Amino acid sequence: MLVSRYTQFLPQGDGSTVIWHSVFGRVMQLPDQLADFLKEAGDFNSHDFEEEFGEDALKILSNAHILIDSTEQEQVDIDSLFTKHNPKHKSKVKALSLIMSEECPFRCVYCIHFANSKHYYNQEKMMSLEVAKASIDSYLGLMIKNGETDFYINFGGGEPLLNYRTIAEILPYIKECESLYDIKIKLGINTNLSLLTREMAETFIRYNVEIATSLDGTKSGNNKVRLTKDLSGTYDSIMRGFNILKELGHPLDGFAMTVTEANLSDVDTEIIDWADSLGMKEVRIDIDVVGIVNSSMQKIIDKLTRVRKYAMEKGISVIGFWSRPAENLGLIPEEEDIGFCGGERGNSLCVAPSGQVFPCGYSNYQLGNYQDIPTIYENSAYVELLDNRNLNIQPDKCKKCPIFGFCRGGCLITKEANQGSTEKQSAMCELYVGMTEAIIRQQVTA
Repeated sequence: MLVSRYTQFLPQGDGSTVIWHSVFGRVMQLPDQLADFLKEAGDFNSHDFEEEFGEDALKILSNAHILIDSTEQEQVDIDSLFTKHNPKHKSKVKALSLIMSEECPFRCVYCIHFANSKHYYNQEKMMSLEVAKASIDSYLGLMIKNGETDFYINFGGGEPLLNYRTIAEILPYIKECESLYDIKIKLGINTNLSLLTREMAETFIRYNVEIATSLDGTKSGNNKVRLTKDLSGTYDSIMRGFNILKELGHPLDGFAMTVTEANLSDVDTEIIDWADSLGMKEVRIDIDVVGIVNSSMQKIIDKLTRVRKYAMEKGISVIGFWSRPAENLGLIPEEEDIGFCGGERGNSLCVAPSGQVFPCGYSNYQLGNYQDIPTIYENSAYVELLDNRNLNIQPDKCKKCPIFGFCRGGCLITKEANQGSTEKQSAMCELYVGMTEAIIRQQVTA
């Protein structure tokens, strides 16, 4: 038998070591004696291993792909993951996002939409009712044809509330579709809340639209990076939206914040205390996926780890793109399609006001037009998107990474926006690996 070259070791300093397979996962804690053997072992006899460490250890490590019969068979097993989860001539689409507006009243210094998505420059700035309805019809037809039962439609942007009139017309149409096809469609909207009125909020509540928003820290931190067109702070206008929802009995249970060099110092326990005072249960903290953050990545890792631990003690979950690989490590790759996001997996279609379709609302990788949605699985760009998920064609640097099969190359937008430069991608790699190891350590000691 052999020990897989994809086996990863994370000593705990307490006589134990956490190990996992960088493609198949199966995180487990072993005594150092066994972990040391696995580190040093070459080709060995399974009977001898069983004699020293027991039959159960042999079975568990073999089932976890840590112990293998040959590298050739291991490669076959890895290849089978790609063919199983990326079938030819079949759609993997799960969700539809309608970019209701390419415009926004804010000018956040880190904005992905303005920093990367070239479709912002299209002439069509607001989605028409016709494009929205046709996109929904195509999406539902594709999903029903594919035997899917979980439907999700999101309203995004830019700032979608700039096109609230169309959203208000679309919502009853979606209800008609539910009745027509005897299905349930989950709805969501990503908005900065600054334009939210009581009437809008009541409509969203009536149609069960889940509202997601961003707030980049306390007032001082937020107003360093989230600005209006005249460079004024946005905190007060965002909080007006929060308060409207609270008054209507539907307070938000969380929010997302983006961290840049400007507001990194505001990522601290104070923001958790503030969230706790409002009864929130989740805070999403994302490091800017496009721009360079000049602070050392280890400093950021230490800060996020400390804040995450503090939040856990208050019953608040702190997540971000940086937690995705650790979350994926808890899944079984043979059963779950592991991916960094829905766009990377080919699960999401985002329709711009122009009718162009992208895997992510901030991407420039065009999959076609909304009229192509019914046969998107035959579209060459969609096929290429899935083909690029093959672990065999990934760079050697990725193949040697401890979270190779669980990071999947990270955010598509990081790569798009930083083509020709490895500095940002390398920094994000350091963040994802460092936070994965930090989260594992926290889980072990919890």
